[in-house]
Amino acid sequence: MTNTKLFFLKDLFLKFSLSAFCLLMTLSVSAQNRNTQQIYGVWANSDCEFVQTGKYSILFQRTNDTISATLRKIEQINGIKYSVFVSGHNFFVSTKKCEKIVPSPQRNKIKLSDFLFLKDNKLTIKDGSRPVTVELVEKIDICPPFKMPLADTNTVGQCLQYWQLGTAEKSLDPKDFWLEIGTNRHVFVFIENPHQVYCRAARIRHNNNGSVFAQNIRLMVSQSNTDVYMSKDNVKTAKADINIDNSLFKPNVCSFENDGIYWSFISCEPDKIKVNGCGQVYTFERPTMNDKKLIEWFKYSGY
Repeated sequence: MTNTKLFFLKDLFLKFSLSAFCLLMTLSVSAQNRNTQQIYGVWANSDCEFVQTGKYSILFQRTNDTISATLRKIEQINGIKYSVFVSGHNFFVSTKKCEKIVPSPQRNKIKLSDFLFLKDNKLTIKDGSRPVTVELVEKIDICPPFKMPLADTNTVGQCLQYWQLGTAEKSLDPKDFWLEIGTNRHVFVFIENPHQVYCRAARIRHNNNGSVFAQNIRLMVSQSNTDVYMSKDNVKTAKADINIDNSLFKPNVCSFENDGIYWSFISCEPDKIKVNGCGQVYTFERPTMNDKKLIEWFKYSGY
């Protein structure tokens, strides 16, 4: 065989091998992305609640007298996804105090595949010495930015739901940190500053009369207000619907009811909705597609 033919065959083999390698890598990355997307959602058991998006996770966990809240974010290094510790606190039910969590070096940065394990529609969270298994409460579908609907009196409820969807980095200042995650049925908050630590999980529903807001986990330690609470059977509460009584929506009255707090509709403009938030007026503004603080967008799903 001539040198020319040998060179041609060698070159053809290298090209084929490279193409096959690229195809395998593409299939591997696609499979990894599909597997990762399956963990995006709200998960819970009787003593735990966990929300995972493409950027962040918040884990609430009760152990005896302690309820912890841990915030982590996803970082990708050389194609490998890691769950990285951002902040966390232990809240004590008996004393209504909290202390900051300092993770071990091994828990500070964890491969996502080592941190979360999905099997038979159950998610196991390996954040500590005792793994926790949770069930899916609500799926999160991440999507590209889209044009949010304009508000009028006939679309108030739909817009209140649409406009609060996604992951919003309100502030990343370590001395004034504020992160919110809003799904179609739940809302999560992680706030930390010198005046307060406030970590919350709640169900929420909207209609044209306003919103009903029901906190199943409320962890707050501040100078003016302290509360350390998790629903006795958290997964049952997190999965439950909210029965709305429209007669309880009153724009000039704050209604604390068994099913939650009624935030009553006051007024709206195409890009702005005002509701009575019990002691203050809350203003919700329509996010734009170039909103810098809204770093993740979620698909809308009606009730």
